[in-house]
Amino acid sequence: MPARVEVLTAETEDGRRALADVMQRSYHADIDAVPPRWARVRRVDGVPVSFVVVAPDRQMQFPGGDLPYAFVQDAATRDDRRREGHFRAILEDAFAALRATGFSFVVTHGRYQLYRRFGFAVFTHHVGLWVTSEQIEAGLGSLGQGSGGGWLAVDESPYLHPDLLLVTDVRADTLPQCREALREAASLARERGKARILFEAPRAPSCGQRYPLYPSPETPLAALVRACGGEMRLAGADPDGRPVPDADWVKVLDAARLVSLVTQRLPSGSPWPSGSVAFVTDAGVLTITSLGGRVTVRPGISTESPAIRWPSSALAQLVTGYQSAEVLAAVNGAPLPPGSVALLDALFPRCWRFSRNESWTYSQ
Repeated sequence: MPARVEVLTAETEDGRRALADVMQRSYHADIDAVPPRWARVRRVDGVPVSFVVVAPDRQMQFPGGDLPYAFVQDAATRDDRRREGHFRAILEDAFAALRATGFSFVVTHGRYQLYRRFGFAVFTHHVGLWVTSEQIEAGLGSLGQGSGGGWLAVDESPYLHPDLLLVTDVRADTLPQCREALREAASLARERGKARILFEAPRAPSCGQRYPLYPSPETPLAALVRACGGEMRLAGADPDGRPVPDADWVKVLDAARLVSLVTQRLPSGSPWPSGSVAFVTDAGVLTITSLGGRVTVRPGISTESPAIRWPSSALAQLVTGYQSAEVLAAVNGAPLPPGSVALLDALFPRCWRFSRNESWTYSQ
């Protein structure tokens, strides 16, 4: 006899009880932080076996404006029902519901390789400016006692590396302002007995908050840190099979809708290169056409358009600006049609989004 499968939500008392039951046997998630519809639990033959919690109200910046996305905050299977496919099933249920609601992509955060199995790809870089009090003071001088302009926001978490001062935001733009911010950080590190200073600059969003775009990781602060003998570390979690210690991941739910929304926000009448190219992916098929300064995207493929056959994870990295079309073609072994590089580079320029590298910051 087939198993009786139900998907319940926190909209009902029955669903809330089922969520509480499975969380007691896996881990607890905050379901009050999301609309009740998006706290979902899978029940098989009356037994709650897995759950997912989704925040549906996030925004990501693109060159032409923000796009809405959903963030998978938590997902788990009860300890005694793992390796039965319930984790995949509850995620796929959530993806289907989000797709039907109109979401074109979804984001999550994690340290594990399992997200690749569900079509996710990394799309952010880690950046950090590392320096010591001694280096700053040797290069820029020290602050007087009790001085400081309130240039910094500092993480006070007890789980940080004990010798690390983590600066999560610098309220300084010009070189003179950055000079004072660095001197303030040196003074604060000495006061707290911290041997190292890490600036997350540009600032990294926290677990799915709005992802801003940056044209470059280079800033006046970075220039001053290097001038003092510090260093910038820039790292991406590239999908080459190595373990990813922690990353933010993106998944395309509807390829045609995502590309259409991104291109709709681009300035009309701009001198886009003319051409047509199609993408065939596991998240759908679409054709991009650029003619006379107008870009259109439609589902499906025509015989006149050369096709690029990529996994949707590669399309996600292209659209978010994480990798160029040429790099993705090389990585996926799928040559680009003649003339398509100029069009794709113009529509989806390389850009920078950042997330926290937890192995740099946390002691466990």
